Amino acid sequence: MTLVDGLVVRPVSEWLAPVSDPAVVLRSAAGSTGLAALIGAWAGGGALLVAAPLLVLPGGADPIDALASRPRLGTPAPEDFVGGGWFGWLAFDGPSRLAFYDHVLRLRADGWYFEALVSDQRDALLQVRCEEFAALLDSRPSRSAGWQVGAMGGASRLRHLAAVEEAIEAVRAGDVYQANVCTRLAGAFEGSAPELFTAATAALRPAYGAYIESADSTLASLSPELFLRRRGREVRSEPIKGTAPQSAGGEAALRQSAKDAAENVMIVDLFRNDLGSVAETGSVTVPELLSVQPHTGVWQLVSTVSAQLRAEVTDADLLRAAFPPGSVTGAPKSRAVQVVAAVEAGPRGAYTGAVGFVSPVWGLELSVAIRTFEIGDGQLQLGVGGGVTADSVPMLEWRECLHKATPLLTAVAARLAPDVATPECPPTPEQLAGGLLETMLCRDGAVLRLADHLARLDRSCRELYGLPVPANLLDDLLAAATRATGRAVLRAIVAPVGRTLRGTVTLATAGARPEPSAARTVLRPGGLWRHKWAGRDALTADETRLGTPLYLAPDGAVLETSRGSVFLIEPDGGLVTPPLRDDLLPGVTRRALLDQARDTGRRHSVRPFGSDELLANAAFWTSSVSLAVPIAAVDGVALPRRDAEIAQLAAGLADR
Repeated sequence: MTLVDGLVVRPVSEWLAPVSDPAVVLRSAAGSTGLAALIGAWAGGGALLVAAPLLVLPGGADPIDALASRPRLGTPAPEDFVGGGWFGWLAFDGPSRLAFYDHVLRLRADGWYFEALVSDQRDALLQVRCEEFAALLDSRPSRSAGWQVGAMGGASRLRHLAAVEEAIEAVRAGDVYQANVCTRLAGAFEGSAPELFTAATAALRPAYGAYIESADSTLASLSPELFLRRRGREVRSEPIKGTAPQSAGGEAALRQSAKDAAENVMIVDLFRNDLGSVAETGSVTVPELLSVQPHTGVWQLVSTVSAQLRAEVTDADLLRAAFPPGSVTGAPKSRAVQVVAAVEAGPRGAYTGAVGFVSPVWGLELSVAIRTFEIGDGQLQLGVGGGVTADSVPMLEWRECLHKATPLLTAVAARLAPDVATPECPPTPEQLAGGLLETMLCRDGAVLRLADHLARLDRSCRELYGLPVPANLLDDLLAAATRATGRAVLRAIVAPVGRTLRGTVTLATAGARPEPSAARTVLRPGGLWRHKWAGRDALTADETRLGTPLYLAPDGAVLETSRGSVFLIEPDGGLVTPPLRDDLLPGVTRRALLDQARDTGRRHSVRPFGSDELLANAAFWTSSVSLAVPIAAVDGVALPRRDAEIAQLAAGLADR
């Protein structure tokens, strides 16, 4: 660090050439040592290109501490001068890459400039570098080498669905209000990384395009999100949270999404708290809240947080307060970081860290490393993710990841692998016309898990019909419950009537709890089954024919019975249930049992299993009315029995 610390420099700025495409300049510079380029809104707009660093941060060094190492200006700098500084990325949980450059090639409104922090020791060398940059601007890149990306796979849909559920569980337990859950796509890569990046920037026009090479990997970021910008003592952040595809109705849907708005406001509060710890008292403001903006093929909700830093606060202090970015962790941040580390399939690396520069003259500007390709070892990787709250639907979270990935992959002529691509699964007209059903257990006038039932129903109403549950439904349910004695069943049906939804409530006496079930396996009918449809003709027909139908996916995975969610009990007492997907209902009692297991310290997991594993373990199904019912046999094969244990689980469910 002695090459930077205390070095006395003078700022130099020289106009070199008229405005030209920075993508062409980057391609011409390909092969330069330590090449990095920032294209877009950086430093007021234009581009910054650097190569041949004065110092590369050694492995194992603290990258945030490194920002304290900087030269000393011997003479004042021109207005809006960059000149050099630390360029690179701060990784979320892997190796960071930072290098110090004492000169930059900068595109401004009137052309390209050579800007430098000139010391006596480097004066002659920097004059040579200025001439080299002038020659670079006058050259043309060699013939295109092109690139090729293999099918982007590697991410497990079922693993991500389980991770989302685990995050939902953490939210329900009060550990966090929100957690940002990510996954990673990967495909084979060969060819020119600079050309891939410049093609992507041309197609997507990101606000914060960044291309940075290190010794063993290259980062090509197409981020829309400003993490931090510090000029003087003013600092600004523009967190993004809330996404919808740029398809018909996407913008309107995002504007009306209470979930996305709530996520964004939570992250705004987190940033206010982060900046408040280093800001002048009373200086933290929110100049813009919940602005809907188009970014890289999607609509997103963007807010702005601003503050005045206290006089003694350094860039390292600012980053220690604000890193990692709250929009890609969750709230509260410290616990959210622990949650995502526990539920995600692997480390994030540079993804969701920060990219940009810190200049001793201009200030600090960092983007959030989202929409970011990482290239190395013959692979191209792309991280994608989204914020999870108590109301999140796992399949919709998975599709949000794909929505975010699609425009990026299209821009680099790549595609999703077949095992990752997940087509939309629309409901049938008959399902939509018949409406939705909720069946609730009522005991002596109290409705068990009423809030969870209404939340599930409301999510389905908004997704399918674009409307909330009818305003009168809660009052009707409570009125019906007051008439109940002992165990009773409340049935609520919400169905479309013209352009509105109408809800009806009926009350009936609960029957005797079912005996242990003899189940028969059957292939799940095609269609969308993660909503509880009022029309049950197909399920009733299967029950008439099979008794207790046990539905299997085409790949043999166990899904659910016609009446409820399926659990197996492993020999050590651990509970296992399949992850939620389009062909599986998110059972209210299923969720309650997972919560109960967490609260009591019982091991539990969400993962797929097949018939063979089911036959080797005790199993049961759960529903809101029956609570927990043993499965005695499947296709005539008796299962191990743990009926007393299942009865205890049912008793626990009845008390919650």
